[in-house]
Amino acid sequence: MMRNHQHSRRHQQQPQGRSSLLAHLPQALVLAAIFSIVLYAGWAYKTLSIRSGHGGPVQAAAPSVRLLKSEQVPIPPHAPPLPSHEPQGPPLRPPLARVSPSPAPRPPNRPPPSPSRSLYPVPFPPPPLAPPSFLHPPPRPQPGSGGQGQQHSHTLVGSTAEGSAAVTGSKNTPVGGTTAHTLPGDEPYVDDDLPSFDAYASDDPGDALQANIAVKTAALGSTVSGRMGRSSGAQLTRPSPGGTLFSWGLKEWRLGRLQGDESLPEPALRHLTFISAAASRHSAVVTADGVVWTMGQNDSRGGGGHGSPPLDASGQLGRGGGHEPGAVEGPLRGKFVVQVVTGRYHTMAVTADGELYSWGLNDWGQLGRQAVGAASESDPSPCTAGASCHSGIPVLVSMPGGVRVVGAAAGRYVSMAVDESGRLYTWGHDGCSNGGKLPERNEAYKPRLVSGELASKRVVAFDAGYVFWLAATAEGEVYTCNSQDDGYAGTLPEKHDPNKAGELGRDGDPFVPGRVAGALSGQKVEAVAAGREHAVVSTADGKVFTWGGRSILVGREGNTKEPAQALGELAKDNIRYVSAGEYHSGAASETTLYGWGSNDYLCTGVGKHNKVQKLEGDSDRGDVLLPAKALGPISEGGWQVQALVAGYQHALAIAANKGGSWETTKPRALNEGQGAATAAASTSTASTQTASTGATEPQYTDTSAPDYHTRYLAPQLHPIELNASEYAKRYRRSDRFHLIEPESPDIWKVLPPAYDPRFKNPCWMDGQRLRCIPYFHILGVSKCGTTDLYHRLSKHPELFESRNKGPHWWDECPYPSKGACTAPPNGDFDGYVDLFTDAAEKILKLPTGITGEASSNTFTSAAGVYLRGPSMDRNTTVTMPELMREASPFLRNIVIFRNPVDRYYSAFYYYRWWLKDEPTPTPEDFHKTAVREIAEWQSCVAQNGQKWCVRHYIPQQLIKGMYSEFIMDWLANWPRDQLLFLRNEDYSKTPREHMEAVLKFLGMRQPTDAEWKTIMGMETRNKNSDKYQKMLPETRAMLEDFYQPFNELLAEILGDNRYLWRDPPKTSA
Repeated sequence: MMRNHQHSRRHQQQPQGRSSLLAHLPQALVLAAIFSIVLYAGWAYKTLSIRSGHGGPVQAAAPSVRLLKSEQVPIPPHAPPLPSHEPQGPPLRPPLARVSPSPAPRPPNRPPPSPSRSLYPVPFPPPPLAPPSFLHPPPRPQPGSGGQGQQHSHTLVGSTAEGSAAVTGSKNTPVGGTTAHTLPGDEPYVDDDLPSFDAYASDDPGDALQANIAVKTAALGSTVSGRMGRSSGAQLTRPSPGGTLFSWGLKEWRLGRLQGDESLPEPALRHLTFISAAASRHSAVVTADGVVWTMGQNDSRGGGGHGSPPLDASGQLGRGGGHEPGAVEGPLRGKFVVQVVTGRYHTMAVTADGELYSWGLNDWGQLGRQAVGAASESDPSPCTAGASCHSGIPVLVSMPGGVRVVGAAAGRYVSMAVDESGRLYTWGHDGCSNGGKLPERNEAYKPRLVSGELASKRVVAFDAGYVFWLAATAEGEVYTCNSQDDGYAGTLPEKHDPNKAGELGRDGDPFVPGRVAGALSGQKVEAVAAGREHAVVSTADGKVFTWGGRSILVGREGNTKEPAQALGELAKDNIRYVSAGEYHSGAASETTLYGWGSNDYLCTGVGKHNKVQKLEGDSDRGDVLLPAKALGPISEGGWQVQALVAGYQHALAIAANKGGSWETTKPRALNEGQGAATAAASTSTASTQTASTGATEPQYTDTSAPDYHTRYLAPQLHPIELNASEYAKRYRRSDRFHLIEPESPDIWKVLPPAYDPRFKNPCWMDGQRLRCIPYFHILGVSKCGTTDLYHRLSKHPELFESRNKGPHWWDECPYPSKGACTAPPNGDFDGYVDLFTDAAEKILKLPTGITGEASSNTFTSAAGVYLRGPSMDRNTTVTMPELMREASPFLRNIVIFRNPVDRYYSAFYYYRWWLKDEPTPTPEDFHKTAVREIAEWQSCVAQNGQKWCVRHYIPQQLIKGMYSEFIMDWLANWPRDQLLFLRNEDYSKTPREHMEAVLKFLGMRQPTDAEWKTIMGMETRNKNSDKYQKMLPETRAMLEDFYQPFNELLAEILGDNRYLWRDPPKTSA
């Protein structure tokens, strides 16, 4: 059309110089064609770009603070009034204020990559385009608020249930800002002003879209919130703190990538960190800042049924745009999503506030709420079910009684959710919550509690497949139920009989929940997965059991209709995650992925030409009959798997980098058709050669990633929902309180019946004066940096020091008192509270202020070592963490670990300060001491056992580095979100980021630039490593071997290999 128009214009020109014009006509046409292509390409890229802007229909936001009624602690009539001036920092939250998490950040647009550099794939790890704000990014502009000169104020007009009414935008949106439109199917369409990609046009549209995603995800950043994510099948048993997304299978945008090897688990959307993943015919994931991203098919072609014609836009992506990855916003803006699930043609998201949102096809009411289009795809009339009922906008599901949802699952035409009490609800095409009778289609959208025996159980893990669903209880029992969908969407002339494929794994009524017994009897199941008509589950001890469907799906021989243990290469591994697709299955330990079943779409992850497949002719793929290890970067080590899900023709996993490679670096003999035997032989030969030449190098952790020293912080940070006053009021005493109180009765003689709610810190009025006890405690470990951290914190204007940084009252001052100890005049709890008198006077003037202490031996006083004095020989089972928990249940506890070898060396020199007349010892002297004390430890263990020797500190400084011997006592008595574990080596590398994390852990405001200058400008305290000589290599090797089993246990407990202390050696002494 463009060329014809240009040509007709030329015919209208004057005839003079006609021959000259004709001579230039070909060149003009070429230029016109190029111009037309450029214009069209610009429009196309704009249209196809990821819709991550700020437009789109929105609903009125829910209040960010929800106040719950509660009795207020009466303030004594003689209590002095609080100062009238505005305190520094943010005002103290009212009691019981539940504050919604900060919305996802939107950093300013970053410049596009240099055209001279390959745009995609991005190198691993991707080079930062701008310094990321790791822990405290600027908040994303809220609806109705301005941001960087823009105002995105959208107001809903009209009142359709779907929210398809007109949207009005602020007139102050500048040129190039965001504008919202409405397209058929009520899907939000957004024009955004992220960088143009016209300059990077490629012959392959996929390349351009890949480049688009690379820059846009970089612009969005990869912030980490500290919220734990969840994925279907292990909602409440296997939380995900955050990691990289891996994908494999059918090469479409559902993988989140079009580059790389689709037959192997390889990273996708590598600029982002993810906490939840879901897979179907499309994929949905949640980033670490709580934002949902979707990708893949947005129609209902290829399997629609039950009278529902295929729709071009059934809406499961929840946004406008193409199949490429994009963020879902609209009503989800400002919400922090912790889990996303995908059905065949619908998607649901669970927020941190316990809300459930849904979008996509609603032909059987699977959205659990009203949608539009009952008559046709473009019909705007409301509907709760029907042939074309659908919704492209996330809308809140109304749960019975307003219960809070903590987990969800989605099947072909059924949806499921569990509330905070563990009760299971279903809706859509399912009669399991309706007494076994399929509800009427126009009533199916209502969430109902499941019936039968499962109704009295607490569900912790559940998943839905084509024709059935399964759920695991807190006791580890598994229940199954048929959803009365025959697996073919009602399109067959004869219905598929329920349980015909053995998907239930049991006999009995298929339409009501029933318990699966047989081989599962006595097993505690913690993760489950439902495929088309087969099930995969894993137990607490890492075993995998399967049943249902074809034999290739169960990974074993025998009767497929009964549960039995899967075999193959996973049999000896500790499996924590399972997945079940249409015709493939998967499993994963913390370090290894496994796959089996049909590999026609490369869903098993074993690659091409791998001899573990049943290959026929020249085919590069075939059935994998027994579970086999997947290949790719995860298989090479250094990755920790956090989630595993399967779609119909692909699979996704989330894994955190613990020093592993981002690329597949090992020779892939199995992928090249050489066979397992050849690969094993070559590996054996290589190992022999290395051994014979003596060239084996130490296996150090790769700490070169930009975020290596900080990425373990955010998963430990959680919002503080209650102040100390309200926390103490809600706390229920331990059943062992009758044993705990007699060990230290002076504590409860001093503590008040309630704390003053006006203060963030635990304080109370005692006559005319305010008394306070610590809000936080740096528990230890000695010689690991506790002094430096405490004094840096004290530079914050809202943190007030005690009179004694580390009084060691809890471990050293006995009961009954024997003098002043460190808490004069009597060494009792009253004297301990007096240590915070100065801080209390300042808190009275600044109610947001806090105080605390840093007795660095407190952590290693656990496990029965100290309790108000030495307790190793006292007849008591009460321990230090237990006593402190009952006395101060709101306490925020910080622990810093250090390589125990270096800690031991530092302690050797430090605890000689009183020997001023003796010469400084040499490394040789330390070596002799270490040899002697290791021998002393070994002799003690041989005679008395390890536990006895730990409790008696024989020998003391050597034992203090056995962190794993003490940590379980703290974890057993304290909530994990009240414990912050740091590593000295990481703290030293990135002190500013660690200080930010500690302040966030304490719920304190971030300092101003001037205050940061004071905090970070402080000289390092108690640093003595430069005052003594370097340790002898043989001493270090001996001590590393000694501490290795303790480090390995600590790393396993905390789920982080950084505590193995395999950091590369320093380049200088």
